[in-house]
Amino acid sequence: MGKVRVSRRTAAEAVVKLAILLLLFDFCKSSSVFSVVGTVNGNVTLSPPNIQPAKEILWKKGKNKVIEWDSDGLTPYPLFRDRVALDPSGALHISNLTSSDEGEYEIEIHPSSKVMKFNLIVFDPLPFPTLECNPVNESIVVQCAVPENYSRHREQLTYSWHCPLPQCGESTTPVLHLKKNDDLQKQKGQLKCVVANPESNRTSSVDLSSCIPHDHSRSRYPLLIMPVIIVVWLFVMCYWKRNRRAGPTT
Repeated sequence: MGKVRVSRRTAAEAVVKLAILLLLFDFCKSSSVFSVVGTVNGNVTLSPPNIQPAKEILWKKGKNKVIEWDSDGLTPYPLFRDRVALDPSGALHISNLTSSDEGEYEIEIHPSSKVMKFNLIVFDPLPFPTLECNPVNESIVVQCAVPENYSRHREQLTYSWHCPLPQCGESTTPVLHLKKNDDLQKQKGQLKCVVANPESNRTSSVDLSSCIPHDHSRSRYPLLIMPVIIVVWLFVMCYWKRNRRAGPTT
């Protein structure tokens, strides 16, 4: 009898654990949030997966209704009127995005009572970066700068460099350090900086040779020698004129 009680107890515990696991799985599944990105003035689609035939579909942004479909037809609400569409699969299309469209969206599907959430991130249009080269000690520092007025989601910007030098493939920051040496003086081609966010990217480039300061020491030699030549020439002319005035001796 003891063994029977133990087995029944073990079976009951297993059933309870299985039920808890199923509840946790269902909770995790229902609480998942899909991430979507878009750009101001662009278009975006929020597509719920595996939608079964429904009698009612309601999209909300926070507590505000976006668009609803039921037996009375399709009803877009003022917040998104003339900018939203709903297709038979339940996908929500939003056009002419604004920064205020960013936020959490939720779709309610009936009669299944299924709820799915989407987090929409709206980026400002990405500007082209500017490149600036400055010599610092024995290095050349190249700055890839995005205008300061691009402030929203700036933390999501990524940087990459492209040029014939190995340093370009190694750097992922907005600042590139190039070491001055003989090899650098010989380099030709484009130095490119690519700035990207999850939605788009922009590239700016500059001739690598324009970033390399040239050695002007040789070009200064003529300037240094010229005064010496002038002094010697004046001395010779003065000597020649003095001898000419003196005339021939008898």
